[in-house]
Amino acid sequence: MALFESYERRIKQINETLNSYGIASIEEAEKITKDAGLDVYKMVEGIQPSASRTRSGPTP
Repeated sequence: MALFESYERRIKQINETLNSYGIASIEEAEKITKDAGLDVYKMVEGIQPSASRTRSGPTP
């Protein structure tokens, strides 16, 4: 399942940028932020409630 809108189209560029900072993957970036006490997905959902539908799939 895609983590965000246009995942397939955008993930290559995202991974290239993460790699330039020494981060291997989007999953590693998530772990780094959570270890720092940040839940980025929760923050985005608070700002943009429709984001929760993208991560967990479409609502029925």
